[in-house]
Amino acid sequence: MKTALLIPIFFFFFAIPVRAEVTREQIKEVGKELACLCGDCPRRPLDECVCGYAQQQHERIKKMLASGQTPQAIVDAYISEFGLEILSKPPAKGFNLTAWLMPPLVLLLGFFGVRRVLRAWSKTKIPATPATQLARDDPYLDRLESDLKERE
Repeated sequence: MKTALLIPIFFFFFAIPVRAEVTREQIKEVGKELACLCGDCPRRPLDECVCGYAQQQHERIKKMLASGQTPQAIVDAYISEFGLEILSKPPAKGFNLTAWLMPPLVLLLGFFGVRRVLRAWSKTKIPATPATQLARDDPYLDRLESDLKERE
């Protein structure tokens, strides 16, 4: 009789799916992919933002994770609702690839441009004339020297 009671109890406890508590790290992991669209923040990732909008989205992500959705499914749901604007980093494909390629390309072009200008400046030669030769060519300096010698 005891075993007859234990079997339904056993099935009752193990047949119910056990949901693990959603941790703050899981919410932040999803929030890293998404940007805050409140308008006050400079499009910071949701895991860093602390505004009211971000807190609402954290609660929404928590509910979605608790319901069993995967992080990628949550990100896809946000993309279908808000478009690619919700992503904190643009995907590295298509036209968005220019956002990833332009900064290093501009740095490289700037480096070579500065290098070229510096080399051109270093090749220009200034005629080196000693100060004594300049003094001889100037009649005013000659007169000054003669006046000083007279006073001595």
